[in-house]
Amino acid sequence: MVAVKIRGLPYQIRFEEIGDFFREHRYIQKSVILGVGADGRKNGFGSILFEDPETALMAVKDLDGKYIGQRYAEISVLSYGDYLRFNGP
Repeated sequence: MVAVKIRGLPYQIRFEEIGDFFREHRYIQKSVILGVGADGRKNGFGSILFEDPETALMAVKDLDGKYIGQRYAEISVLSYGDYLRFNGP
């Protein structure tokens, strides 16, 4: 498995909105993680998991630089290990 990191998310983003953004790509359902800062609030980062690297790379190619709501999103590949530690120390 491999993940995609999303930078530039609106702070009020919902899990469903990220799923809609990636709807054309086969992502693992309920795998969205939203970044949380030290203060416990969303920090504009997120991650979503894919079963194979090819699908993740295609999502990056198709969606990097697109808008989620009013925000420009930067998307890059993230390893599965980094996905598991996404909000960790």
